[in-house]
Amino acid sequence: MESGQDPSHFWRLTLREIGVILDGAASRLKREHNDRAWMVWHIEALSRQKKMPKLADLTFAPEKRPMNAAEIEAITRSWLGSRKRKS
Repeated sequence: MESGQDPSHFWRLTLREIGVILDGAASRLKREHNDRAWMVWHIEALSRQKKMPKLADLTFAPEKRPMNAAEIEAITRSWLGSRKRKS
């Protein structure tokens, strides 16, 4: 089936469940289309640039969370331990 479901599964579903599956499949197709359109637009826009922007400016960086006291202590202890071994 076009929605990505097993055809034998179809007969065990209610009309409401079939509608939810088809709505989800339609949403997925729209999202994939928008993703491809975004990519094509940016490929063309970047090909016109004289200087390429940094990749970091075009991507999302993972959000950094502050370390808690236990993590800071563990890192400090490992750092101090490695310094003692070098001496």
